[in-house]
Amino acid sequence: MIFDTNLIIKHIRKSQNLPSRIIIPMPVVGELKAFAIKSDWGIQKVIFMNNLFNLFPLVEITEELTDIYAQVDAYSQRKLEGNPLPLGMSARNMGKNDLWIATTALYFDMELHSTDNDFDHLIHYGLKLIKHRI
Repeated sequence: MIFDTNLIIKHIRKSQNLPSRIIIPMPVVGELKAFAIKSDWGIQKVIFMNNLFNLFPLVEITEELTDIYAQVDAYSQRKLEGNPLPLGMSARNMGKNDLWIATTALYFDMELHSTDNDFDHLIHYGLKLIKHRI
């Protein structure tokens, strides 16, 4: 399973361990490090965060992922021929990190856990989205 950045932040703030079957996409790593700097996290939270990076597999952005990335981006913008967004759903520009996170979940056929609505439309594309409340 994959946790979006917001859920990992919650675990870091509470010093809670993540479930044992997590992989962390590299864009989440970047977002977490940026959040830590901008939020002026103390040394203990930064150490806890870095320990997560050592405990769980980090997924690099590779050329193998780029076809799915391109398709998800086109689908989101209602430009993927033969696989349109459902009727009544408007096209959207996803953030590039969110595109990579969703791409990783789709590539590995894993659940994506998030509190965001940014991924909701991708359920129709096959994303296994689990929504959480913070």
